Amino acid sequence: MAILNAKYIAELEEYLKSGNLEEDFKWSVEERRGEILEFLEKLMDLGELADETATHIIFKGQLGALMGMPDEKAEPEQPSPAVEQGASMELPRRD
Repeated sequence: MAILNAKYIAELEEYLKSGNLEEDFKWSVEERRGEILEFLEKLMDLGELADETATHIIFKGQLGALMGMPDEKAEPEQPSPAVEQGASMELPRRD
């Protein structure tokens, strides 16, 4: 599975917007509620990381250019194991 999965993001967005996640939480046992809350916490952490990453990608080298520093021509880093393995998260299951 590719790490950039627009279909999965769209499904997750629909799951959240539809109210189904809230309904699942409402009718779940305590253990499952904890899992849902952990999932949402991880999702929020990933949102912050995505924001930081996008900012870095967009503005990489911009500050140096403004300060008159030479452009960095470093070789790209090796992909992380998660990228190589196609890491993904699963949608919470309905009980």
